Amino acid sequence: MCHVVGATGSVISVPSSQLAAHRSQGDYPTQLSVSATASAVQDSVHFTRIGDALAVARAGRLARSELTSAACPITISVAAGLVRGDAAPNADPTLEHFPIIIDVPAIAVVGAMKMQVDASGRALGTAEGAIATTMSPINPLPIVGGTSSQTGASVPIFMVNGHPGGSAGNEVTIQGFILRSGHEGIDTIPGGQGVQSMRVSGLAVRGNKFEAFFTEAIDLRASSATVDVNHLSGSSGACDLCVAGPGDYKITGNRLLAGGIPGILIVPALILPVVSDVEQFTLPTASTVTASVSNNEVRDHLRKPVGVGVRVGAVGIGAPNVAGHSVVTIANNALTNNNFAIILDAAFPVATSTLRGDIDVTLSQNVLQLSCQVDLLVSFSRHTTALGLANAAYLKGSTYALTLNGNTSWANAWFSDPTGFSNTLMVDGQAIPNGARATYDAKRTCPPLP
Repeated sequence: MCHVVGATGSVISVPSSQLAAHRSQGDYPTQLSVSATASAVQDSVHFTRIGDALAVARAGRLARSELTSAACPITISVAAGLVRGDAAPNADPTLEHFPIIIDVPAIAVVGAMKMQVDASGRALGTAEGAIATTMSPINPLPIVGGTSSQTGASVPIFMVNGHPGGSAGNEVTIQGFILRSGHEGIDTIPGGQGVQSMRVSGLAVRGNKFEAFFTEAIDLRASSATVDVNHLSGSSGACDLCVAGPGDYKITGNRLLAGGIPGILIVPALILPVVSDVEQFTLPTASTVTASVSNNEVRDHLRKPVGVGVRVGAVGIGAPNVAGHSVVTIANNALTNNNFAIILDAAFPVATSTLRGDIDVTLSQNVLQLSCQVDLLVSFSRHTTALGLANAAYLKGSTYALTLNGNTSWANAWFSDPTGFSNTLMVDGQAIPNGARATYDAKRTCPPLP
């Protein structure tokens, strides 16, 4: 129980016979459990659905005015087995309704999977003792109002939301699940997301396995979050792990295999469709995203033309007039057998917009190997412009500062920074003259490694 005294709380253990007495004085349970065998228990502690447990936790948070922080965290433990759900209305009382929305603070939803790791501390995608909790839609997760996550709202399994001026899912943890899109074995059309967030801080997405055909396995917007020891694999629509500012992200110990176009995408801000009950983000005039990308393996991102391990953009999609600043450290990662190991580019510039965005990237002790095209591509326009495949706008008056630390040679990097746009490119403290260099070969084939 959370024993509440004034505005503070401490977690105490009490016998079940004293639950009612403690509740009457304002204390509340901090451990809720969910399992298919809980249907006969009516004690507001045991539940058959995650959504029902969350509803009780949420009602308590709101009643106590715990809108953005809480006296004690509440853990919802979900038993091993198959958790079935549907994004469409369904009268079956055993089904979860997707998305499962968490919009109050200090909630941990914890499945039974304990992710195994290799000697480097990176997720292996296997569960200790083969014990896991699997979130499985009975119908493929849809994209509402469009055919891609750029034109419609891709329905997530978990949505962690902060309401503008209201309650927020701060300090939320999603841990220990296998998450499925529902498309594998049914079709090959990506749809749905594993975890999405909007306007929250202190989010942790930890020790989960994301299977194939999500549009994005993890999509975090305007948040601060830790994403660690997750395993992402199988084809996806856009990116495996997409993070957008304003916010701060720590991405570590993950393994991303042959998924979206980029494995990891980092941009300063973006606007994409969202599901109902989630308010759209209001863009600022300027936005900074900071990210630490460390000790991950990202491999086999070979989608043509620009499959890439890590992509850092200066301008986010749907946010061309936001002056962006991306500050990213990329350290101790294995970026293997991607078309490009790293791309730094304008990303989503629009010709009639502000065309302003800065990038600061520091590399340290990474292994960049077996890149199908080249290890590093740098462009003050969209990546495809640098490769001669498109003709997007160039940024103006922007600065990229790269510290390579010997991780790759600038002499071998491809770049596009023509004259006439007043941009500045700094590499290892040295100004690089305007110019361009690329030898893209569309016919080159690079099969995934065994």
